[in-house]
Amino acid sequence: MSFWAYLKKSLLLLSLCLLMGGAAFARWNSEEIRNAIALGVAIAYANAVVGFVFLNWGIKQSQHIFFLSIYGGMIFRFLLIFSLLFILIGALQINQVALVLSLIAAYFLFLALEIYQVYKFSHTRKES
Repeated sequence: MSFWAYLKKSLLLLSLCLLMGGAAFARWNSEEIRNAIALGVAIAYANAVVGFVFLNWGIKQSQHIFFLSIYGGMIFRFLLIFSLLFILIGALQINQVALVLSLIAAYFLFLALEIYQVYKFSHTRKES
């Protein structure tokens, strides 16, 4: 799958995440919560795009390099997410519940897209 095809699918999923997050927390009508939801979804989206970059680069390499890019990228992304959470919750006092719940929900949706991406790459690799 090309980057543009992935970008279309991920933006569609991003829109879905923002709609679900907005609907879930609409009853509080607080700008602080809306900002925390948007930050959580944005972090998950950035994580997904970085994951696609690692995956797309690694799939063109040998199997050893492919697994290094997958696992190295995973470790890099986890460290980046936890660092951002530490800064946002600790230093900036962002609403913890809204941030973490929106991040987890969006993360798993984007993870499903990433797994689908690996599945598509594996079939492309077997055919060639």
